[in-house]
Amino acid sequence: MNCNEFRECVCEIVDKRLTEERTNELLQHADVCPHCRYEFQSMQAAKNIVQTKVKRQNVPADVYYSIINATLKSDNTSWFKKLFGININPAIAVVLLAIICVGIYSVFIPQNNGMSDEANIISQSLKNYQAVIGGSIKPQLVSTEDEVHLFLEKDVSFEVNVPKMKGCSSCAGVLNSFKGVKLAHVVYQLGDKSIIYIYQADLDEAMSGNIIGLPDEAKDELKKTDWYVRELDGNKTIVMWRYKNTLCSAVSEMKKDEMIALLTDKE
Repeated sequence: MNCNEFRECVCEIVDKRLTEERTNELLQHADVCPHCRYEFQSMQAAKNIVQTKVKRQNVPADVYYSIINATLKSDNTSWFKKLFGININPAIAVVLLAIICVGIYSVFIPQNNGMSDEANIISQSLKNYQAVIGGSIKPQLVSTEDEVHLFLEKDVSFEVNVPKMKGCSSCAGVLNSFKGVKLAHVVYQLGDKSIIYIYQADLDEAMSGNIIGLPDEAKDELKKTDWYVRELDGNKTIVMWRYKNTLCSAVSEMKKDEMIALLTDKE
């Protein structure tokens, strides 16, 4: 075992792509070689930095190995030197690049208060609306608003809100849960095209952010005004409001004024 052989495999060790026997053989070399040990520790630190900030996406195997093959066939000139004209230890270069990438990521990508996109009620509402349109979310009951209300309230602890809307040709209800949090969903068909979808959850659960949650901006506006309204890309509007002990989140392709008028009409 020599240092060149170790350096060729250090990325494979960090990514755990080698057999246990081969990994142990390489790490035994690092135990007695301070330069290789430092390079391994630097690479491991760089990976840890990236993993804490950037969501990992799996790379297809053919892409990964094509990159590895291209790297192995390249000349011995440092890639960092090729890019910046500076000769620097590859391990240090990786750490520096990771820090730079994380810095750029932090500036341009919203951190969403540490909440995953999966748990974000706004994201859930938009995805569910699209699933309703696409037919992958199917109604458990199609009936009048009153019947849908009775169906939904039997299985949740919060006050279900099924407002009556002008021009409603059908009303549907769906019950499910997300990681143990019970949810209610109402879908309105208005005329031939317009659909309004309403996501409903326990208000305290939504505001606490333990399992499902909201961005700070939405929580602040709900606390101040009981409403949060945004027109989003793709001609979608989201209207959120507090109803007794319930958070309601409605999505449609209507303009916000039209949506609010329908949702608040008492007649």
